[in-house]
Amino acid sequence: MEVIGAPTESPLPRAKILMVDDVPANLIALEAILDPLGQILVRAQSGEEALRHLLQEDFAVILMDVQMPGLDGLETVALIKSRERCRHIPVIFITALSREMAYVIKGYAQGAVDYLLKPIDADILRAKVSVFVDLYHRGEMLKTQAMELSERRRIEAEIAAAVEFQQRLVGIVGHDIRSPLAALLATAKMLLTMGELTDRQAKAIDRIARSGVRIESIVQVLLDFASARIGGGIQIRRRPVDLHTLVPKAIEELQQAHPGRPIHYTSEGDGRGEWDPDRLMQVLVNLLDNALKYSPEGTPVTVSSRVESEAVVLEVHNTGEPIPDSLMPNLFEPFRRGAQSALTVKMSLGLGLYIVQEIVRSHGGTADVRSSRELGTIFRVRLPRSA
Repeated sequence: MEVIGAPTESPLPRAKILMVDDVPANLIALEAILDPLGQILVRAQSGEEALRHLLQEDFAVILMDVQMPGLDGLETVALIKSRERCRHIPVIFITALSREMAYVIKGYAQGAVDYLLKPIDADILRAKVSVFVDLYHRGEMLKTQAMELSERRRIEAEIAAAVEFQQRLVGIVGHDIRSPLAALLATAKMLLTMGELTDRQAKAIDRIARSGVRIESIVQVLLDFASARIGGGIQIRRRPVDLHTLVPKAIEELQQAHPGRPIHYTSEGDGRGEWDPDRLMQVLVNLLDNALKYSPEGTPVTVSSRVESEAVVLEVHNTGEPIPDSLMPNLFEPFRRGAQSALTVKMSLGLGLYIVQEIVRSHGGTADVRSSRELGTIFRVRLPRSA
């Protein structure tokens, strides 16, 4: 075997062209004609040698002499077309035989795509071979794209399966924890109502109860996360609610956990709408807790609710360091937290803002944030009055 052909500047890989002729001078002539194409030219001086190449290599086109000792061109092509690996390769017959139609018809019947007689016109041969080289390159590109697409789909499917498994696991674990947790809280409540407890015993039981409540809230967040990701959104139960009356309740709850932190509230207009009050309390508590957690001790958190067209707008504002620009695009995604600092001693799951956004979306509303050193940080929730 002899391979010739200078490298091409084309970004496509060079195609291989198999030239089969028992006369070395004819092969040299074919090389001279096809060398300007810049592809890889492979010689074979018999049908048997050509078949050996085809067992190991892929070719864009085969140039086949008809008259050869041993296996002639027609017999060789018949064997090529009988093999799955190489039957798709186009064959151009080249012969010095007369223009008898019987040979032409027989060549096409064996699977030839074209038939040229010697002496060969160089321009015609180059043009014909170029067509098949171009088709080969296009086919290889399509195969590569198909393989890349298949690999992407496989990876995406694996990621989706892993995410779904994790989310279902969260839901299952959440439900399995709830039953024993309910029993623990009920027992702690019963023990606290019993008489003859020492102060030490009462404090220990109270700590158990408060820890149980904390665990219960974490489990609820996990269940909400699983519901949002797997169930297509957080379920809500609408009924008439006045947002202006919910905010003070949420403030009271947060001030018990953050004694001494000032939280100021103002309201304007009619705060009534068709919402889920329990879910809105989650939104309020999460936003207030977030504002208190990520602002300096002693600085106030400001809450306002007001009418805006057919909606009610809630804003929670705190001062302090702004949210880093790198976090802003993904702030409402699950498992995202602000940068840790001395102010953020309380660690969380990083699901609070995600749950806020999902609850607001379930109400048909929007949630967004603005943050800068001059402005501080303002979380804004817009709730349509009805579905």
